[in-house]
Amino acid sequence: MATDFNPILATLHRMHRQFADLMEQVNGGLRRIRGMEARIEELKGIHETAVRTVLDFRISLDQKQAQLEANEASIIKRKKQLDEAKNEREFKGIKEQIAAAEAANAVLSDEILEGLDYLDTLKQNAELAKRNLESTETLLNEIREKTQETREWAEAEIRRIKGDFRKKEAELDGEHRMLYEKLFKIKKFDSLTSVENKCCSGCHTILPLDVIASIISCQKAVSCPMCSRLLYVKEGHHVKD
Repeated sequence: MATDFNPILATLHRMHRQFADLMEQVNGGLRRIRGMEARIEELKGIHETAVRTVLDFRISLDQKQAQLEANEASIIKRKKQLDEAKNEREFKGIKEQIAAAEAANAVLSDEILEGLDYLDTLKQNAELAKRNLESTETLLNEIREKTQETREWAEAEIRRIKGDFRKKEAELDGEHRMLYEKLFKIKKFDSLTSVENKCCSGCHTILPLDVIASIISCQKAVSCPMCSRLLYVKEGHHVKD
């Protein structure tokens, strides 16, 4: 009578899922770390741009302030020249120059006042960018610590169940062992699946009844013709007509 490999394969399948889950917990943390590192680089760029914008705008305001002061000095100088005007025409020309300089200064003053308000907004943006960067860096450190803890726990779990896993693999022999080892090299922890209501539960391909009968009787090892997973039937499972 052929050995019933179905319960062995079912146990191995459960262990495969357990191993896969442990590995995913670690890999999921590593993926999140890489995502956070990329986000931090993005936030660094945003912060640097915001700081540079503040500095450039501050320089622009300083230049306008310097121009305003130079205009005011020019106005004072021209007002003194009024007393030295040689004739009405020269006096009128100086007055026009003073009026033009005062009009330009009025515009500059408005621009400087508006610019100071905008500069405050730019500074707030830079500060917000800094806080976002710092909070994300803090979160990344927390994720790294948590991932390290998860990795250590997962590795301990893998070591704990690895012995039982190898013992269970050793219970396979003949064609079942050869096919299992062949598929495991290729598909790793996705190399097994069960039969559910005449279908492969991995890809839902409908299986002929004679194939299912071979799986149940363990007359030969059978892999799904579509997804290539090694098939088994769960204990107590009955194929519906």
